[in-house]
Amino acid sequence: MTTQRQGALPGPNVRAIYLIKAVAFVAILATVWLVKWLVSPNTLAGPISAVIVLILMPTAAVALWRGQVPAWLLGASFAADIVAVTAGIHYGGGVDQVSGPLLYAAVIALAGLLLAERAAFVAAAGSALSYALLVWAEYAKLLPHWVPYGRPPDRQAGTVIMVTLFLFIVAWAISYTVGQIRRAYAQADAIRIEAIGVLSHDLKNPLAIIHGYSQMIEDEEDASERLEYVRRIQHSVQQALDLVHNVLDASAMEARPLQPNRGPVRLNELVTQILQQYQANAASKGVQTSTALAAELPVIEADSQLLGRAVGNLISNALKFTDEGGSVRVETTGTDREVRLVVRDTGRGIPAAQQAELFKKYSRIASGRAAEGTGLGLYIVRRIAEAHGGSVRLTSEPGKGSTFTLELPVHAGGG
Repeated sequence: MTTQRQGALPGPNVRAIYLIKAVAFVAILATVWLVKWLVSPNTLAGPISAVIVLILMPTAAVALWRGQVPAWLLGASFAADIVAVTAGIHYGGGVDQVSGPLLYAAVIALAGLLLAERAAFVAAAGSALSYALLVWAEYAKLLPHWVPYGRPPDRQAGTVIMVTLFLFIVAWAISYTVGQIRRAYAQADAIRIEAIGVLSHDLKNPLAIIHGYSQMIEDEEDASERLEYVRRIQHSVQQALDLVHNVLDASAMEARPLQPNRGPVRLNELVTQILQQYQANAASKGVQTSTALAAELPVIEADSQLLGRAVGNLISNALKFTDEGGSVRVETTGTDREVRLVVRDTGRGIPAAQQAELFKKYSRIASGRAAEGTGLGLYIVRRIAEAHGGSVRLTSEPGKGSTFTLELPVHAGGG
């Protein structure tokens, strides 16, 4: 069960955390009594047990709660934790007990993570107040001091001040960290939702085109027109396949590390094969394609399927942003150590401000109308390049086209 409260960070499994917490404190309780019975009869097992039971009651309530845990119950649990830590400090030596503030810090961290950023400051204030009241009560002899040595009043006051500062610094650090994580999560989630919407929209278009032209073929008697309809259907099918493949590839890369299944690959043959798949796409857009493939190119150790996806994504990206009348040129060069694939287009170009983010997941190129694509194609190219020990880079200028360069070592490991 994963709880998700308004203003809280989605994700933490509160029930699992509290089950672990309950088991840990039951184990501590058993250990305390074993120590009293077998090692030290003077151990304050009774008061310590009362403290642990105080923690266990709301902790057990949270762990056993069915459905989403309400914020008030979590708040009650943290309040009980603060009281229990304060009691533990009292029985462990009062102001002379130096580990207590660390336990307060743990409560503050959980409050900030499981409730909200401001809850960390509330927990810090409650902890500081409880600690100050305990020290004052022991100094005023309202509560007994359980150790022989007691600090003088000035040192007691200084300790309270330092502990208070420490607790609020912890609260600020937790609040800041959780806030950053939450904002990053929200941004990534918004981008993901937007990308899913774009995928749905972009898949709808080629599927509608395929459906429309397949109906028109039935009624068309002119062979040249029928051939043109088939070409346009092929273009739309390739678009749909690219979208689906990119989403599946990105999901697979998230689920596990990318491990290329290496074998001998002739890059020129692969480029020719992949480019042929995009001829219908290029013809439909009125874009000219050409190649300049090195005559003597070494055979490389690579995953042909993954490398084919990278080459296809680079060509698809170039065609997508090249208007009618433009051109896409694919070049290969190499040495005995590395090969280089270059895809040049005469498209719209990419502003420098967008280039730094271009190879990140869900980062999409903005055209004159809106951002296009799912933002996965170039991310996948980068991941495939890195998995092979290579790299990909971009040179571009608005209005002057773009050049993507994929560099790969000839041998695995870049040797």
